[in-house]
Amino acid sequence: MKTDGQNLGKELIDTVSFFGREEGPVKRFHDFDKSRHTAPKFASDRAQQFLARLAEPELYEWGEERFSAFRDSMGYRRKEIALVVEGGTGRIESKDFTIEKRYSLIEDSPDRYLAETELLEASSSNLLEDASFNGAVGPLFECMRCLFSKSVPVEGIVDGLEEVNDDSLSVDYPSTCDHCDVRIENVNAVFRFEAISLEIRFPGFGTPRQLIDSYRTLVENLGDTWPAEEALPLL
Repeated sequence: MKTDGQNLGKELIDTVSFFGREEGPVKRFHDFDKSRHTAPKFASDRAQQFLARLAEPELYEWGEERFSAFRDSMGYRRKEIALVVEGGTGRIESKDFTIEKRYSLIEDSPDRYLAETELLEASSSNLLEDASFNGAVGPLFECMRCLFSKSVPVEGIVDGLEEVNDDSLSVDYPSTCDHCDVRIENVNAVFRFEAISLEIRFPGFGTPRQLIDSYRTLVENLGDTWPAEEALPLL
């Protein structure tokens, strides 16, 4: 999603996406037959294909539920939205957004899988805050990721925060300053800054609108600590 704003030259955020992750044992799928199947010992291509076959019924169920919810709440016509399931991925593509659910084996624990849900290519911030849209997509996301249009110095963020005498703000970082974690009192999220991105991380699952609300709280609390020439746009 390209952000809106009057001063496009000063906009730092290039794209916004949302992520949610869940793990589980491969054996828990309905079509896993314990009399014939064994859990993968390696995360090979063949094992990934096996996982994709096991996950396919769930992906169709997940996709059909949301396909119907989006059609009902957003009024989409047939040509404006589609569901595709293939290769362990379910994808809903519409004229306003794309949402995917992907199953993959965990490399160091191949008897377990990772299910990732990603919302991307949203047409506007208005869509992401729309009540009908949020009701249809549901609380699927733990992270909102903002990719920057250019690299920013993490050291500058750290120095600015440390110079502010505000007990409601805290910042943690390693000696390398390759990232920093910002916390705001009474806000249930962690804000991870890296040179090319900002992630708003929830301890649980939320809707896009809830994650954007946390982002706005961050912008309001940063004040003058962010470099003046690179103000974060208020989505």
